[in-house]
This record gives sequence, structure tokens and C-alpha cells, in this order.
Amino acid sequence: MPLLYTRAQIRDALTNGLTLAADEARLSSSAARFTWARTAAMTLLEKPGAAWAEVKSEHDRATPDELPADDDTPRFTRDEVSQAMNNGVDLAAEHNGRAFPDDLDNFVVNAALSLLDDPEADFGQVVAECYGERPSVVRSWL
Repeated sequence: MPLLYTRAQIRDALTNGLTLAADEARLSSSAARFTWARTAAMTLLEKPGAAWAEVKSEHDRATPDELPADDDTPRFTRDEVSQAMNNGVDLAAEHNGRAFPDDLDNFVVNAALSLLDDPEADFGQVVAECYGERPSVVRSWL
């Protein structure tokens, strides 16, 4: 039986992955590229075929709804999480003026997935796990 993750674990890993990426790129984690990617990924986690209009509606919501009652119920596989994150980053890039996701977008996904498995992982650990390069090389891509 595959390991299942909760929505809360996924949200935390994604938020921490975005923050790690933003810090290494010397950007604000509240920059549009990150906030849209987070909203898109979490929307697509729940509704894999969601259109951009639904992502936009979630993003524009003045105050988030209360957390669902099953927020701490393990129900998402790693493949589902990976697909939602990758598709969310792709969708956000497309609708924010970039023709395709860039290295920073890809790092966000890798960092979030690494942090899902090891919430204490740092930049060096993400690089070691996901890239065959030195941290300084990966940092230069961001």
C-alpha cells in the first residue's frame, strides 16, 4: 500500500519549498510567481482537471475558507502530489507571462517533494537528492 499524505503535510511542504526556493533566489516568497503556483498546486490536488478560472477564483478569495474537516486525513499519494505540484507550477507559469516553467519553478517542485519526505531538509539536501550538481551550481540557476 502506498504512503499517503495529508493536505496539511502537502501544504506545509509546498509552502516551505516555495520559501526555500525564494530565499535561495533572493526573492520574496509572496511574489506572484510563488503565490499563484501554491494556489494552482493545491487546487489541482483536489481537482486535477481544474481550469485556470477555478485557480484564479481560489487565489482571489479574500479570506480562505476554514480548513476542511479531513485536512489531517492521509489521502494523497506521492504521485498525486507530484502531478498536482508539477501541473500547478506549469499552469501558473503559463498564466503569468512565461511560456514554460523555468529552473526556479522546477526547484520549487523538487524542494516541496523533498520536504514532504523530510520536513527538516535544507537547500543542500534538496540539491543532493534531486540534482547531480554542487549547491553553488544549482543556486546559479535560480
